Amino acid sequence: MDNRDKKPDLQEKYSFILENERALTSHVAGEAIEKPQPALWMILIPVFFVFFFFQFKRYKNGLKDFKHNFFRTRKRVLDSVHQAVVDHGPVDIGELVETGNAPDQAREAYGSWVRELAGFYRVLLEAEGRNYRSLVRSCYQKKSNFLIALSRLNNVERELNRALFPNLEDDDEQTTTAVESIEKSVADFRRNQAKEIFSR
Repeated sequence: MDNRDKKPDLQEKYSFILENERALTSHVAGEAIEKPQPALWMILIPVFFVFFFFQFKRYKNGLKDFKHNFFRTRKRVLDSVHQAVVDHGPVDIGELVETGNAPDQAREAYGSWVRELAGFYRVLLEAEGRNYRSLVRSCYQKKSNFLIALSRLNNVERELNRALFPNLEDDDEQTTTAVESIEKSVADFRRNQAKEIFSR
């Protein structure tokens, strides 16, 4: 059989979705975390360039931590959905919520987000396709259907963020701006991806 005729197995589809979530994570990290830029005078005066170097190192560590934390729950949910599809059973949303350690006032919103995310992943895992693009086209058929699913995801993520606000140590304008920046970059990534997937 020609490799082009071979249907991807579940593990390959899992990899397509995982790579897309990694791409989303990298996009959001790049948009939400400001990269320090050296001023010309910093480069000319070595002692100040050392200061910039430490700023840049802190930025890189912050970027790494952000990516890890942003991606961690998404991967855990996808892993659970993958196992549920293998077992032909339901996803244990309660267990995912329990292990998520969300604060009490955010548990309901966290559960809604996990449930929506799990449903989104399951639809894709059960679709037919040779890459992420074709999985999406297979199960959503047209851009408007995909945008509705993405809008639901964006909405539950926003509701979760609002539920978490009272638990943040620095509940100020800067924190609100940072969260809104993350939400905007997620929505932009998804909207642009939908446009690209259904462009032809």
